[in-house]
Amino acid sequence: MEIKQNNLIKSLRVQPLIVVIRLENHFFNTSHKREDLFLKIEKLSNYGVKNIEIGWDSNPEWGNLISQMKSRFKSINIGVASITSRESLESIRSLDINYSMSPFFNKEIHLNAIKYNQLVIPGISNIENFKEAINLGYKIVKIFPVSKLGINFIHELHDFTKKDIFFIGAGGIKSKNLKKLLKNGYDSLIIGRELRNQTPDKDLELWLKDY
Repeated sequence: MEIKQNNLIKSLRVQPLIVVIRLENHFFNTSHKREDLFLKIEKLSNYGVKNIEIGWDSNPEWGNLISQMKSRFKSINIGVASITSRESLESIRSLDINYSMSPFFNKEIHLNAIKYNQLVIPGISNIENFKEAINLGYKIVKIFPVSKLGINFIHELHDFTKKDIFFIGAGGIKSKNLKKLLKNGYDSLIIGRELRNQTPDKDLELWLKDY
């Protein structure tokens, strides 16, 4: 897991942004949605986005979708969002995923992920879970939701630990706030629902030109 953590940190230091895409309802029942998704990813790549996270889905076809995506977009660092159950954890074991994330801290999930050498970054919203995550060996944590926890919480975490922890912020982040959050303690940020149709707006376009 340490190698995967180091590799992700290296990738996010090059470009401190992850765009998360969640599959639409009935995605696997509509033939054109897969190609629409690939076109969306290609467009993000053309804008310069380097890290994309795909929401986990219980559909049996989901694993094949991720494999196709990895094969087609070799320049994109593809991860998985919303690993919250044993089922979701088991489904990524054979996919050689670089990283995945959970919206909250679930010790059982993280212990099993470590055992399987799967990087499942824990979502953190309080000091207690932060301490537990560090004790498990995490050098990366996700602060969620940033829209509620803001800058004061990240300062509190920085003051709490002397260890070199990489902080990813997620939840309600708008592209116009990227610079401010990165200047105030966050090392990387996730943007998703606030980015309409996962298409870069003018603020994100300008930000991406620096990377």
